[in-house]
Amino acid sequence: MKIINFISGKDLGGPKQSFVLYSKSLSDMGEEVISVVRKGAAIEPILNEMNLPVQTVTYSRLTQYLFNKSAIKKIQNIMQPLQADVIFVHKQSDLKMVREAVGNKVRIIGVAHWFSIRHAEYADEFITVSESVKQYLIQEQYKNPIHVVPNMVDIKTQPSYKAIPEVPLIGSMGVFRRRKNFHILIQSLGILKERNITFRAVIAGEGRAKLELLYLRWKFKLSKELTIRGWVGNDEREKFLDDLDIFILSSKKETFGMVVIEAMARMKRVIATICGGPEFIITHGKDGYLIEKDDARILADQIIEVIQTDKKTDQVPNNALDSAINNYSTEVVSKSLQKLIRSVQ
Repeated sequence: MKIINFISGKDLGGPKQSFVLYSKSLSDMGEEVISVVRKGAAIEPILNEMNLPVQTVTYSRLTQYLFNKSAIKKIQNIMQPLQADVIFVHKQSDLKMVREAVGNKVRIIGVAHWFSIRHAEYADEFITVSESVKQYLIQEQYKNPIHVVPNMVDIKTQPSYKAIPEVPLIGSMGVFRRRKNFHILIQSLGILKERNITFRAVIAGEGRAKLELLYLRWKFKLSKELTIRGWVGNDEREKFLDDLDIFILSSKKETFGMVVIEAMARMKRVIATICGGPEFIITHGKDGYLIEKDDARILADQIIEVIQTDKKTDQVPNNALDSAINNYSTEVVSKSLQKLIRSVQ
């Protein structure tokens, strides 16, 4: 089967990490897969390094009529000669453009990393990354087939257990936007400092909210404790996580939480908010920790509890690794993806 895997985003956020693993897994199944990305996308060199076929398309994402028509034409010029049987589309806003570019003869499968019904009518079926997204689409009266296939994690090297040191390193990463609630995380770090808890912290990523995060670091007097850095490249992703002692996902809303399973696969103690995705991944107190969102004090309390956990009873890192391997490894998730592909043929 000939498959186009398409995404228009340029950053290194969770959906793009998932996109790369889709291209790899589908290729490993023996399918003919061509990744199509926008010129300048951060995942383009990653795909090239993995020797996965990739083509680039250059267009403006402005929504005005002429820009939109131009974008559709450019997508059409790339996709039509490829004569794909199926197109996987990983970004909601791309569904309409891809459908208009290829017409109704090609099957489009949307990979839903979002809570939205917008443009859903242009997909012949959906893969949702969690049960919560599937239920959302059903409630919104989407009538076509829906398959739940969670995001996957590629465990390249064996992680090792780390006890919490005297000065723990607390970390997080993602796109710097308001719904990621990094401002709540920084407030919680300020509370830790007020309570005389010794720690270091790092937040990695890029985005519109960066200036706000830098301001909050200054406001809460965290210049010595907190590093705010750029994107973690795929070649340093495991090392970044291995260096951490506690990983935080503080989001307001997540359909899944790719970084959660990545951190679990590196035997990290993960604290995540109940925000749509993590509660389907983590069992509180067993393989991670779940807290209410939007509350810096609750987050600070949970961090302190994790830091003070008796080393002899701390089984969370081992359980986290087991959960990542048994439920989200590429080997396990690829079986679900392969079953879906067979149903389409």
